[in-house]
Amino acid sequence: MIEKNVPVPMRDGVVLRADLYRPGAPGRYPVLLERTPYGKTLPRMVLDTVHVLNAVEAGYAVVIQDCRGRFASEGEFVPFLCDIDDGYDTVEWCAAQPWSNARIGMFGTSYVGATQLLAATAAPPHLSAICPVVSAADFHNGWIYEGGAFRLGFVAAWAAQFLAVPHLDRLPLSPTQRQAERERLLDGLERLRRTLSHLPLAELPLLKLEGLAPYFYDWLMHPDDGEYWRRFNIIAHHDRVAVPALHMGGWYDLFVAGALHNFTGLRRHAATERARAGQRLIFGPWVHGSLQSQLSPIGERDYGWRSLVPLSETKLGWFDHWLRDADNWVVSEAPVRVYVMNKGWRREREWPLEGTQWTRFYLHSGGRANSAGGDGRLSRDTPSSQPPDVFLYNPLNPTPTVGAGGIYDQRSVEGRSDVLVYSTPPLGEALEVTGPVKVVLYASSSAPDTDFSAKLVDVAPNGYAANLCDGLIRARYRNSPARAELMAPGEVYEFTIDLHGTGNVFLPGHQIRLEIASSNFPKFDRNPNTGEPAALARHTRPAVQSVFHDPQHPSHVVLPVIPAKGR
Repeated sequence: MIEKNVPVPMRDGVVLRADLYRPGAPGRYPVLLERTPYGKTLPRMVLDTVHVLNAVEAGYAVVIQDCRGRFASEGEFVPFLCDIDDGYDTVEWCAAQPWSNARIGMFGTSYVGATQLLAATAAPPHLSAICPVVSAADFHNGWIYEGGAFRLGFVAAWAAQFLAVPHLDRLPLSPTQRQAERERLLDGLERLRRTLSHLPLAELPLLKLEGLAPYFYDWLMHPDDGEYWRRFNIIAHHDRVAVPALHMGGWYDLFVAGALHNFTGLRRHAATERARAGQRLIFGPWVHGSLQSQLSPIGERDYGWRSLVPLSETKLGWFDHWLRDADNWVVSEAPVRVYVMNKGWRREREWPLEGTQWTRFYLHSGGRANSAGGDGRLSRDTPSSQPPDVFLYNPLNPTPTVGAGGIYDQRSVEGRSDVLVYSTPPLGEALEVTGPVKVVLYASSSAPDTDFSAKLVDVAPNGYAANLCDGLIRARYRNSPARAELMAPGEVYEFTIDLHGTGNVFLPGHQIRLEIASSNFPKFDRNPNTGEPAALARHTRPAVQSVFHDPQHPSHVVLPVIPAKGR
């Protein structure tokens, strides 16, 4: 039985609308709820609709709702914030319906995963379990910003293509006007892909159409972490979450840290023992969208069907356990399932893995580590007195992002003189690196503010340089994401760069490589080096960067090495 655009009243009188799918036989059923800003009937929802039909056949009622201010639902869409109370109210509405047995689960991917987590922070009494797939834990550091830098490529495209374009249908325009505006915006989206270097970012013209995505510019005006972001920060509210959660994420996902941080944080801090014990993690070699589409290629590499999970079966098993008391894999399997590239699946009790050896690999050179042709070396040996490596970062010629998700050969980047490259000798035996990765960098700059980026790379004997994980720190946020502090030009500072994590076996003959640069554009916006807020800067200037590796400044990467007996 299917009902379309069923009204669901919120506490403030706004009416949201949902499509209802339920078995034809009368009765009370457990309910699976999905709340989406992307349109409950759009073609992109087809794959989830297949899962919906499977769920109905298995005896669930399924509710798919347009978020506030989206498509058929009333009100104003305010990303993240509006989904806390609306999620609570919708869960409790589902519990009160005559076809519901008042046991509610939530499911969905990306932002639709966020709607689950945000609702869970409000602790609706009848929410029993959630299953957020490739979502985030901190919408400031990990969705809109990262390390203090604006995630320009993703955020601009997401706001324009997925949030602003559908909103045109809600404007008081004639069909002809609406079509003209849609074409104008789509043309602008194409220009955006070619003109992300527009300055200042706060005047990026793409979304200036009346009423479209004003939050994009609001995000630009709030680079500091703080109360603006804390209102809907999942990590800050882990202690309010009272439900088990199945977290699914990918090594090459847009929000790689989200599932990892939510799993570990909720395991420690969730509101009840049931919730703390009920956290599960599944992590694999996936890009954003590949898991739900069941496509295995990740960029230029394919780990095959064994690297995927049967998504519909896994989700239904999860909800069968928590909503129908089934004794299944949720009970019998270890709580952590991770796919290690060049190895296969691991089933573990905890994350990071038990027995992890946190191993420092130090930067070395004779002062000429520029490009892969330089003398940069990576070693477990602590550095002796060595000259720093120096490069020029010019925001008008930033180090480019190679590959928009997945594995791509990084040699074109490593040929640049503004990229420092440090490599181990070819390995004599396999080395597994599975877990969080971070870089501790000692560096100075001629600028009052700049960026430092890092990338971990697996280099094959034929030279192919496969990216594993990367990160960036904006210097002004080196001490706190909530408090900007400019640098004294020429002074040496310590920077910690979070590379989030990986699961990879470096095979015999391969090399471990670390790249250091000052940009990764357009994944991140460019630091203008002027000391101005990046969103407002109209001009840029080059900066001379120095990276130190000596006894007083032992720059290094910390790798989570899994000992051979644990492999």
